Amino acid sequence: MKKIILAHPHDNIVIGTHGNIMVLMMQYFDAQYDTSFWKKLSMPDVYQLTFQHFVLSDVQRIWE
Repeated sequence: MKKIILAHPHDNIVIGTHGNIMVLMMQYFDAQYDTSFWKKLSMPDVYQLTFQHFVLSDVQRIWE
């Protein structure tokens, strides 16, 4: 993920994936996104993740 951000420092990036992979990526940046979070997904869900200097600063559910 860091490579993608570095390659596109001023762009919005969209990544499509399955719920379990999404939660694993989110958990890499913040441990609160665990199995219990995954179980609450309505699938399909869309989340917007905002990063500041490779630190996850905001997560918003934008579509369910």
